[in-house]
Amino acid sequence: MKKTLEILVGLCIVALFAAGGVFGTQYLLSGEGQASQGSGSGDGNGRDPVRVGVTSPELRMIEDDVTAVGTMRPVRAVELVPSASGRVTDVPVGSTEQVEEGQLLIQLDDRAERGALAEAEATLSEAEQDYRRIEELAESNTAAEAQLEEARATFRRAEAAAMQAEADLEDRAITAPFAGTLGVIDTEPGAFLDAGEVVTRLSDLSAVEVEVSLPERYFDRIEQGQTVYVTTPAFEGEIFEGRLSVISPEIDLTSRSFDIRAEIDNPDRRLVGGMFANARVVIDTYEGLAVPDDAIISEGLTSYVYTISDNAAQRTSVEPGASLGSLTEVSGLSGEDRVVVAGWDNLSDGSPVEIDENFAREGLE
Repeated sequence: MKKTLEILVGLCIVALFAAGGVFGTQYLLSGEGQASQGSGSGDGNGRDPVRVGVTSPELRMIEDDVTAVGTMRPVRAVELVPSASGRVTDVPVGSTEQVEEGQLLIQLDDRAERGALAEAEATLSEAEQDYRRIEELAESNTAAEAQLEEARATFRRAEAAAMQAEADLEDRAITAPFAGTLGVIDTEPGAFLDAGEVVTRLSDLSAVEVEVSLPERYFDRIEQGQTVYVTTPAFEGEIFEGRLSVISPEIDLTSRSFDIRAEIDNPDRRLVGGMFANARVVIDTYEGLAVPDDAIISEGLTSYVYTISDNAAQRTSVEPGASLGSLTEVSGLSGEDRVVVAGWDNLSDGSPVEIDENFAREGLE
């Protein structure tokens, strides 16, 4: 009997402890719920708002372009060579000098040619006098027609000989075919030059051409007159503007590309042939929306931003386009959208937000 009583007392104690645990748990849960309800703002699901900075997409002029590398060259350039062999008697110009069209550059010994021209001119004068005299006699029927034809032929031959002698004399001088800049001249008076020997190079640097190759897919989008921006390591930070002037009419079978040329005005002659050129061809210009780079979130092949609607974050897919410095062109937004630019790393779709204008400025700096 005593043993049975001890068992009943033990069971009562266990029951009391169990009831106390249940009551305590309910009490604690009730207190937390009340504390939560009185703790301030949220989204109804117990989430506190996230502090964010926002901005609106900017309307920008966007250039659809393609870049390529190429080489600069003068708009005109020739190698200067003598047409005849001879000894140099005068070099009145120096290396890299600016010269005018027709200016004497190198003179060869021309004494024999001047003598031949004088003789040819004298012969021509005599032949012309004979021809005119016989022509007058033929008009009065005094001279025979055969005599007139012979005199005319002699005059024509003398005229041709004089022209040849004059050309031979001109070949003893190398002159500038157009205004331009000379290359290096190593020829000195007394040197002997062979016909066809390159003396120097003359370049017209009033304008330069940039030649580049573009992939075949751009062939139907390239037109003469399109703007081309060029940079070169020789003038770091400077941009030279030109216009597309030549388009190759065919595609290279090996590279599947085509050549284009752009002409750039060069009044100060700073750009020269052989310079390396980075060219950017502007194919089209249009208006588009752009957002700061910091607002765009990329995950694999997808990109998105967070926009604000009814004080909540909304994940919005976008398609990035052209880079505009610290901005990037995007499609999928409107100009009225508010885009999160700072604080998005704490957001998820539907998160409540608190907009802070100062935070937005910090995000854009």
